[in-house]
Formats: sequence, C-alpha cells, structure tokens
Amino acid sequence: MTDYTDEELMSFVRNQDVSAFEELFHRYGQRVFAFFYRLVRNAEQARDYTQETFLRLWRGRERYAQKGRFSTYIFQIAKNHFLHEHQKRKHRIAFEHASADNPQGALETANSRDNAYKEAVANEIQSAISKAVTSLPEIHRLVYVLSEEQRLSYKEIAEILGCPVGTVSSRKVEAVRKLRKLLEPLRDEVLGKDPQVNNSEVEK
Repeated sequence: MTDYTDEELMSFVRNQDVSAFEELFHRYGQRVFAFFYRLVRNAEQARDYTQETFLRLWRGRERYAQKGRFSTYIFQIAKNHFLHEHQKRKHRIAFEHASADNPQGALETANSRDNAYKEAVANEIQSAISKAVTSLPEIHRLVYVLSEEQRLSYKEIAEILGCPVGTVSSRKVEAVRKLRKLLEPLRDEVLGKDPQVNNSEVEK
C-alpha cells in the first residue's frame, strides 16, 4: 500500500478497503492530531477530534470524488468538525496552561543557573505563544495553524476553508497582528521596553 498515492488509496477506501484506510491514517493521523492540538491545546480532545475526523472519512467514503489533493480533503473534514464542536462549546473556551516548573536545589553552579533561566524563559515564551494562538478568533486561528503548523499554501487553505486566496492572506496578516499585540507584554518583559525604540524596530 505504501507505493500508492493518497488519491489512489482513497479510491480503494471507497470500495471498503480497510488496509488502504489504515495506510491513510498512518500518513495523516499525526498531522491531523497536530492540527487539532494547536487549535484546542488539549491532547485528549485532539485525539478525540482526530478519531472522529477519520470516522467521518470512512463513513463518507462513497461521497469522495477526486477533485484535488487528498490532504485538502482530509483537512476540510477536520475543519468542519472543529467548527461544529466549537459552536457546541462556544459558551466556554478552556485554556490549558503549560507548566514551566523550576525544581528547587537543582542549580549548583552559575552555568546551570543560567541554563535553567534560559529554559524557563523559553518555556514561558512557548506557553504564551500557544495560549495566544488558542485565543485567536476561529477564522484567524484556522488560517494561522494551517499555514504555520501544517505548512499548507494559501491556495490549499482557501480550498479547505471555501474562501478566496485573498481572504486567506488578509486573515493571516490579521492573525499575526493580533498575536503580536497579545505577546507585547511578554516581549517587553523579556527584551525590556525602551520608549525611544519604535515597535516595528523591535519586531524586526
């Protein structure tokens, strides 16, 4: 099965070929999980969403018509499921905060203290970025994750979201703008805020 393209495998899946379905899951399971995890920041929820996405793929196998890349098709299913679940949970958005604990007594030298400090700062920055991405409006979050995490082209994202390429581009710009705004307090804390320095110079 490894020699077949994604689209060829999906044509087999349409005929209830379980081994072809398993190969597609092997190829895309982790990517779909990573997509969901960056959207919801909850591993268990991301696993559930991933399983449901592939269940929907299997249940709707007879409706599959090869009009483009399979990767676009599977992320369309994933996107639709995310939006469906997001609507159901719109009244409560859960944030999970990554912990950057620093054990007492583990730092015996100046060098180890410096390394621990750098690691703590790195963890704090990564946690802040993850939280900021999760807090973006869904239309901006989807574009950002598909572009930055899944490395999909604007054209592919436009097909997944069902909108013009120009809309994808403008949403990506807006997502980056919002992230910069959300991360300003941390940037100022880590880099220091110099009133004489223009924001655009800091971001270069």
